Amino acid sequence: MISTADLRALYTKTLVDVYRERTVPTEFLQNLFPTVVVPTKTTSIEVERFGERVAVDVVRGTEGNRNTFSRSTEKIFEPPFFREYFDMTELDLYDRVIGSQGNANKPLFLSLVNEGAERLGKLVDKIRRAKEVQCSQVLETGIVTMTQGATATINYNRKAASIVNEGAGQYFTDAIDPFSKFEAGCNFLRKVGRSADGVFNAILGADALSALLANTKFTTRQNLFNMALDAVQGPVRNGAGATFHGIITAGSYKVQLWAYPQFYDLNTGTDAAPVWVSTPYWNPKKVVMLPIQPRFKMVHCAVPMLIGQPGQLPQQGEYVMQEFLDTRRAKHVLDVQSAPVPIPVAVDTIYTFQAIA
Repeated sequence: MISTADLRALYTKTLVDVYRERTVPTEFLQNLFPTVVVPTKTTSIEVERFGERVAVDVVRGTEGNRNTFSRSTEKIFEPPFFREYFDMTELDLYDRVIGSQGNANKPLFLSLVNEGAERLGKLVDKIRRAKEVQCSQVLETGIVTMTQGATATINYNRKAASIVNEGAGQYFTDAIDPFSKFEAGCNFLRKVGRSADGVFNAILGADALSALLANTKFTTRQNLFNMALDAVQGPVRNGAGATFHGIITAGSYKVQLWAYPQFYDLNTGTDAAPVWVSTPYWNPKKVVMLPIQPRFKMVHCAVPMLIGQPGQLPQQGEYVMQEFLDTRRAKHVLDVQSAPVPIPVAVDTIYTFQAIA
C-alpha cells in the first residue's frame, strides 16, 4: 500500500540528474613498470654484474686473457596482497529485482548488473592507486611498505649514492647552479647504473619545480630550448596525469623535465573513524632521474585459491574477480583480488635527490 508521503513525493519532486564520482586513477609511474603475470605466489630475478670492461690486446700465439664471471644472485619477492569486496544485497536495486521475480524484468536486472560492475570497477581503481603508490616508493626510497604480511617492507637495497640530500646551501632555493645537480644524476645513471642513454627523464615534485623555475641561474641561462611534446623520448610520453616542462642540457646530457601533480586519498585515521587526506603521489620536494627505457617490471603473482573440480585451471591476471553466495546470511558478495609488486630489475638506474629543504 502506498503511503501519503510516497504519493506526495511523486507530485512534489523530480530527479533530473545523477552524479556519481569516479575519478580514473592516473598511472604515470606504473607506465615505467611493464606488466608481467606469473602463476606463482612469489617471483624472483637473477642479477649478474660484469661492468664495462675493455679488452686488452695480447701477443699472437698466446692463450689470451682469461675471463671469470661472478655467480648470479637470485632475489625472491613475495608481493603484498590486496582484496576488496562489497555486498550486492545492500543495493536498493537488489531488492527491486527480487520483487520483480529475478531476471524476469530484464531492464531492471541489467541495471543491477551495471551497478555491480560500476562498484567493482571502483574497487579495482583502489588497487590501481595502491600500485602507483608502490611505484612512487620504489623511486623515492627503494622500499615498498606494507601494513600486513610476513614482512613490513620490501627493500630493494638501493645504493646510498643514489639517494642524495646535500643539505643546506645546496637546494634549488639557494644561489646554486641547478644544472650541475642534474648532471650529477646523469653521471650516476651512466657510470653506476650502466645506462647507455644520453637523454634522461627527471620527475620533479611540485615544490621542486617551482623552486627550479625561480632559480636565478636557471632563468638567466634560459636553457629550455624545446617545449614540444612530440620530441620527447621514452614511455613516459604516454603517461596520464603528467605534464611536460621542456628539455634542458646538463653537461653532456639532455634531461626531459616532468611534473606529476596528481593525488590520492590516504586514510590517516582508523577503519572505524577514517580521516581522508589528499596526498601527492610524488614527494613535492624531491626529483627522481631515470633512463629513457628503464628496466623495471610490475609483476602480478597468484592470489590464494582452493583446488576445484578436476581439470579446473587456476585464475591468473592483474585482477581476479570472484562471486560468493552466502545462503545462511543472505549475502551476495563480489570481490577483487590482486598481488602486485613493482620490481626495479636494474635498481641502480634510479637517482633521487632532495631539491628543497
